[in-house]
Amino acid sequence: TKEQVTDVSGRGVGMDVVVKNIEEIGGTVLVDSLPGHGTTVTMKIPLTLAIIDGMTISVGDTRFTVPMTSIKESFRINEEDVIRDPDNNEMIMVRGEAHPILRLHKIYQVDTPVTRIQDGIIMMCEYQSQKLCLFADALLGEQQVVIKPLPEYIKRVKKGKVRGLAGCTLLGEGSISLILDVSGLMN
Repeated sequence: TKEQVTDVSGRGVGMDVVVKNIEEIGGTVLVDSLPGHGTTVTMKIPLTLAIIDGMTISVGDTRFTVPMTSIKESFRINEEDVIRDPDNNEMIMVRGEAHPILRLHKIYQVDTPVTRIQDGIIMMCEYQSQKLCLFADALLGEQQVVIKPLPEYIKRVKKGKVRGLAGCTLLGEGSISLILDVSGLMN
């Protein structure tokens, strides 16, 4: 973007450093340019290096991490707050709008003593203006986590049955947490 080319600028020297560093970690950089229209730079970084801010929740002995960008709010409700739609799905009214409740222990078949709605926590998540309320045992805390892909054996054994999972992460105390994909859960 320099008007005058010098020995140290105006020839893509800075971009060359970026490309070498990204390639060193197994990523790629794509540059697409059209004269008079602009340039698009796309950096692809391996999934194992993606870091997100997440809220870790518990369901029985299982840990899940929900990306903070998906979370709108969390709250507790009572059984009488739950309404049912014509298909018998659980819903909750929040500020005049009905939102579906997804019980994580049911969808992932996790044994937990927390099955009564008033004993757990509701976490309202949003994706592209759609909202979904996740029911979990408890909130464990917010932290930055490194996303690792799901192990191949899980993908093979549970082919077509694993939905709503973006990957997994290793928590500080050594346990594994499954990272929830809110858009996948909504589908």
